[in-house]
Amino acid sequence: MNNKLPQEYLDCPKRSHAVVLKELLEPGDAKIIDVGCGAGKVTRLLAEMGAEAIGIDPGERQLQRARAEPPISNETFIEGVAEDLPFDDQSIDIVLFFNSFHHVPKESFGAAIIEAHRVLKPGGKLYFAEPIAAGPQFELGRLINDETEIRELAYQSIQSTPQMGFEDVVETIYITESHHKNFESFKLNSTSINPARDAIFEQHDAKIRQRFKEVSTKLEGEYAFEQPIRGNLFKRT
Repeated sequence: MNNKLPQEYLDCPKRSHAVVLKELLEPGDAKIIDVGCGAGKVTRLLAEMGAEAIGIDPGERQLQRARAEPPISNETFIEGVAEDLPFDDQSIDIVLFFNSFHHVPKESFGAAIIEAHRVLKPGGKLYFAEPIAAGPQFELGRLINDETEIRELAYQSIQSTPQMGFEDVVETIYITESHHKNFESFKLNSTSINPARDAIFEQHDAKIRQRFKEVSTKLEGEYAFEQPIRGNLFKRT
């Protein structure tokens, strides 16, 4: 076990999510829904960029975390699911799945894309940012939930998006880093996403802690984990 990226990703640029989102989405004053928003970090980032940002998540624990943070600007958080978005037809400028599409039930992948098409205005943007099943962050997470298969299935569905009324604009791969102050902050984030993981941490605590140390890089008092990200941007036709 090591904390290095696989050879095939070594030449990919290191970029922050903020830079990529600003470049590809041009949030401005757009009305954006962040589907599967989790604790709301990206929703607040989009609001800071000037967007009317609406975070949607089915998990009450995650929504509680999102709503507990001081408001940044024009962001709100509501309960909902990707396959039944609580918005009118053609009322949204941008639909974003940020590290969340593979969490949609696999039998609902197609329905989620169709719903995105329904709520988007003509010419509106649909963007997927999905973690690739490789790298230090993935090696840590697979002890808790090995997502190799579901991430591949999600990408296959993303590739079918042009068949559902969208134009393929661009695909990009970049390297980003996730940071955790310590093991406990990583654990909190993971169990907030899925409370069922509490039992996994209790049963395999020592093993997960060891993997946390093995694949991380210590930077300025925090633990950093590199992760290759694939971004796919589409436009509603």
